[in-house]
Amino acid sequence: MRRFFISSRCALLFIAVVTGFLRSAKAFSTGSGRQSTRQSTSSLPANLFNSEDDSDNELYQPKQKNVVEEKDEVDIAIIGAGIGGLCAGAILNTLHGKKVGIYESHYLPGGCAHAFQRVAKVKKGEKVVFTYDSGPTIVLGCSAPPYNPLRQILNAVGTDHLVDWIRYDGWGMIENPGKNGGIDDEKTKRWRLELGPDVFEAGPLSTFSSTPQEAIDEFHELQKATQPLVSGAVEIPALAMRSGNLALIPLLRYLPALWGLIQQGDVTTGTFAPFMDGPLFTVKNPWLRSWLDALAFSLSGLPAKRTAAAAMAYVLYDMHRPGAALDYPQGGLGSVIEALVKGVEQGSSNNSKVHLRQHVEEILTNEDGTKAVGLKLRGGKKVVAKDGVICNAPVWLLNGLVKNEKARSILKNDLLPNQKRNARQTWETTSSTYNSIRYDRPNFEFEDDDDSLLAKCDTSEQTGSFLHLHMALDATGLDLDSLETHYTVMDRGLSGDSSSQQEDNDDGPCGELNMIAVSNPCVLDRSLAPEGYIVVHAYGAGNEPYHVWEGMDRNSKEYKTLKEERSQVLWRAVEAVIPDARSRVVHDMVGSPLTHARFLRRPRGTYGSATEDYLKDGSTPIQNLVLCGDGVFPGIGVPSVALSGASAANALVGVLEQWKTLDDLKAKELI
Repeated sequence: MRRFFISSRCALLFIAVVTGFLRSAKAFSTGSGRQSTRQSTSSLPANLFNSEDDSDNELYQPKQKNVVEEKDEVDIAIIGAGIGGLCAGAILNTLHGKKVGIYESHYLPGGCAHAFQRVAKVKKGEKVVFTYDSGPTIVLGCSAPPYNPLRQILNAVGTDHLVDWIRYDGWGMIENPGKNGGIDDEKTKRWRLELGPDVFEAGPLSTFSSTPQEAIDEFHELQKATQPLVSGAVEIPALAMRSGNLALIPLLRYLPALWGLIQQGDVTTGTFAPFMDGPLFTVKNPWLRSWLDALAFSLSGLPAKRTAAAAMAYVLYDMHRPGAALDYPQGGLGSVIEALVKGVEQGSSNNSKVHLRQHVEEILTNEDGTKAVGLKLRGGKKVVAKDGVICNAPVWLLNGLVKNEKARSILKNDLLPNQKRNARQTWETTSSTYNSIRYDRPNFEFEDDDDSLLAKCDTSEQTGSFLHLHMALDATGLDLDSLETHYTVMDRGLSGDSSSQQEDNDDGPCGELNMIAVSNPCVLDRSLAPEGYIVVHAYGAGNEPYHVWEGMDRNSKEYKTLKEERSQVLWRAVEAVIPDARSRVVHDMVGSPLTHARFLRRPRGTYGSATEDYLKDGSTPIQNLVLCGDGVFPGIGVPSVALSGASAANALVGVLEQWKTLDDLKAKELI
């Protein structure tokens, strides 16, 4: 059944525009580590230490056995302690006095953004603890107004003071790094992307375009064409959002901004294709097209024409406005996770808690399947949820979590017992040198069913996976002040390898392991590693196809060999920044797509859904069951999942209570 047009569309218009972001753990949005200091290792678990066992060389500690306790009773049960689930829990606990239970499979909170520790033996056998971020990120809009949804939520729940934000104005770009230990060759290009007005035009756009003035004029015209997608959105706070048919009511508080968004129509919730290839605008300059594809890939894991128009429009505005800056959380993203957990658990009366190593096996409903009433955990423990359930798990897992046949019928499960819907895949195998990203949405064997939530979730297109290289380096004699905090290394150049661009493979900026992020955060924050050391994180995000690894035994020699082979591009990127990096290594490890699939419960190691397949909001046909996370619009990115968490939380309180909360927050000047 089609939703009430105004309520859902207005909500989506706001969400689409206000969450301009640099995608979490993407090539342009990188960061690494939380505070790491020398400490005694006597109290640390044995499996923190390095070993020759490949399982210890993965990103995360081995899973530990759950302990089954008595039945829990909460007001709201939340599946998953990722940022979306933590934001929802913090809002419900702090602002609405709900008893919240968050149930997380991992031994640490944070989902794809959690931090983890490893111990390395360094000089004279000394053991030093290093802390890494598994999915580092840098966001816009946390250090100064207008604040993004994540910062708005931290402000609202009173834990913003726990995170200090470091501002900086750009990052390094390296194209075609030399293949000989970081030594540049004739193809290598090094340049800096600086934020703020006019510097992009005067710098790389003029330098690399064959017709500089035409390129500058075209860029300005594109900004002008997309400006209406941005105007007015910053006036509506994230805490005014809610999923469901009552979404319009809180937005009426912001009627002028709301009306401006309504006037933009479907363009706001569509892809950027009308601005790349017409009819609204056509980008003709080849270098600018490649740059927009690279920027888009950092937002969505997709080329520009398949990335959300509003996200592209906001970044084109925010990166080039006066005062533009990137934000890095001091101590790494782990400090943000700690602040959110504090928001969930603060206050003595609610007894809200984030429960770790608690894997959810089922969303429980009443007998007729019409209402969510709790959870069932691995080991048999049950959680009674009086007021509702929020599912922050990847959307592809919903089908396996809802087991009551009557509830499945309500969700329009139309498959026979021997049938299965497979997700669309962004990457495909080709006969060319590199696997290919799909520049158009792939077809599917099942026809789309707009009424079936399970069909939408099952078939949602999965973007690519990750390849990680975490390392700790001896920094003796290294001039950190001469380095950038972050680099984007285009291994085959911004436009890709022209020799491989055959009919079935357009390499380009979105090509397989072409865009590599190198995060060097100790440039900004020396506390991220013990004195005399630094942590570095290099990775390809969204551009590592899962099928390269599919079916491999993680304990096999073949798996170790493949990790060594596939990680060479990451080493090459690091050596382009620190040429003698290999000789400085005191600890290093490679994480594969199988790592993401196993430890983060990400099907096929995917980073998230493709833009076209985002669920339009988190509401479901089952009463008191709401979804949030990167499969729900606005999709991938830390601010985006924070907003989806806020929308889900507000959907489980009365709209008048939400209205009153907005009044209180406004009176305290928190929104």
